[in-house]
Amino acid sequence: MTRAVNFTAIDFETANGNRDSACQLAAVIVRNGAIVDQAMWMIRPMPMYFSPGNIRIHGITPSRVANEPVFGDLWSDIAAKIGNDCLVAHNASFDIGVLRACLMRHRCDTPEMQYTCTRAIARRTWPHRHRFGLKPLAEWLGIRFRHHDALEDSIACAKILLAAGVDQQAQSLEELEKKLNISRGTAGDWGQSGPSIRRRSTSAGRSQSKPIDRLLNSPRTAETKAGYLTTPAIPPIDLQRLLIRAEFIRPLSGKRIVFAGRFRDFSRTQADTLASRLGGQTQDEIDEAVDLVVVGKMNPEDGNIQAEVDRINQSGAKIRVVDEEGFLGLMIADR
Repeated sequence: MTRAVNFTAIDFETANGNRDSACQLAAVIVRNGAIVDQAMWMIRPMPMYFSPGNIRIHGITPSRVANEPVFGDLWSDIAAKIGNDCLVAHNASFDIGVLRACLMRHRCDTPEMQYTCTRAIARRTWPHRHRFGLKPLAEWLGIRFRHHDALEDSIACAKILLAAGVDQQAQSLEELEKKLNISRGTAGDWGQSGPSIRRRSTSAGRSQSKPIDRLLNSPRTAETKAGYLTTPAIPPIDLQRLLIRAEFIRPLSGKRIVFAGRFRDFSRTQADTLASRLGGQTQDEIDEAVDLVVVGKMNPEDGNIQAEVDRINQSGAKIRVVDEEGFLGLMIADR
């Protein structure tokens, strides 16, 4: 099913401690759960003062924006790009505050806006995490970006929200907010009121397992009790993270995969799910249509998988063989 997740992620960089000193703004447009457009504006702040501390953070110097337009001259283009979307930002109260301050400074009409915050969303989605800054969250999800560049930060912000939607199996931003009990923030010429967290009812508390948790925990527990895992106990890998990552990367789109043997860190049910989220389709037998064979711990009666693959490849097939670690590694590198 196509997810109707639509929003615009934004991020500001400022020249100094004043909210109206924007020197860079980016907007990333998401439609149906995918990034479809992006824009970035360099802005000459008024007055033209950059604090050394801000320069150390984002690297933008006065010379870089000396010939750029001021915010008021850019607002019509910015407004056309973001439209009436719900705005999304990390620590959104800051970015919405900068936007309102710049509009007031340049005597532009302040539109009525709705917004939400990926920091608040992340706290509700992954309460077990210890750090909810943009950089640690992005690193945990495997999102590579250059921090404190407005466009890169906006893209990372958008991907974090999409990851939360995947985790919660939400088909829209509204459904995600409902599942997390987060009310949307609003802003206008009257001021701003940030996103708020509604109290959960007892029947909808976090004690209930999410679908992804049941998927990850139940099959593995059953197989462990049945004695199928023959390797020594090791700390479990973060399969929840891998499932979320797989939705973004999809390096096996259109590929056919065969799993052979037993695996240390996931069950066959979980392997099928990971392959599907990577864009692939699993089958039981190795033939010319197969693209990838993932080999776990084999029994002697299972035969020589590599020899079988070599035989089929001699007829022109291009089957690749990887071990368990190699398969999981497909979800580590960002696009």
